[in-house]
Amino acid sequence: MISRYPLKWGDIIVIVLFVFLGAGGFMFNYHYGTGEGPKYVEVHVDHELVKEISLNPGQEEVYRIPFDSGNEHEAELEVKKGRVRMLPMEPDLCPRGICSHTGWISRKGESITCVPNNIFVVIKTAEEEKEVDEITY
Repeated sequence: MISRYPLKWGDIIVIVLFVFLGAGGFMFNYHYGTGEGPKYVEVHVDHELVKEISLNPGQEEVYRIPFDSGNEHEAELEVKKGRVRMLPMEPDLCPRGICSHTGWISRKGESITCVPNNIFVVIKTAEEEKEVDEITY
């Protein structure tokens, strides 16, 4: 079907310009973020905050997080170069190991979830301390 209004060179230039500006804005925001500030990790087990870990770039440590009804099992979180990951657990504790396959996380809002053991790890920043986001009158 032939269009009654074919695209002209000016139309194509405007479309390409908007696509590049949109992609450039997305890439800039992805790489430089919003000036997040210092980051830390919150570890929740059974919907309870059990540990907060600072994410310093030079820090290298493995943290043991107890879980289960009597804290008889432990998950291990490795912190290295300002990022964190969950180390693999025994297959009978975490059959699919999706939490350990998530890999390293380092950006605000990224998380690791271990559903069978009810463990939730999320990266936050100090800016998120506010309870109210906005007030509109």
